[in-house]
Amino acid sequence: MKLSLTIAAVLLLAHVGYSNGASWTAWYNRDGPDGTGDFESLKELRDEYPDQICPKPLDIESVTVRNMIPADKTGQTFYAYDTSRGFICRNKDQKSGVCKDYQVRFKCPCPE
Repeated sequence: MKLSLTIAAVLLLAHVGYSNGASWTAWYNRDGPDGTGDFESLKELRDEYPDQICPKPLDIESVTVRNMIPADKTGQTFYAYDTSRGFICRNKDQKSGVCKDYQVRFKCPCPE
């Protein structure tokens, strides 16, 4: 009985986005590829969504807005894709001349 409760708890935590004491934020899409590119920078996201992204994210994930294709599967080149700067796709770095429209989320440690 104790083992089945443990399994149920693990499955529940996985379902709501918790793993190893961390959880993912909502998806953010503050910019599109018009102009010079798609800029989902951490600084600008924090300015636009105060108190919604932790001070030191553990991970970052980016997908296309349309079809949720992981950014690293699109074949595009990224100027920034990390937990300190966020996600930046510059049009001038792309063979096609334009970035796809991306959204990002961050993995944050759960408060103790």
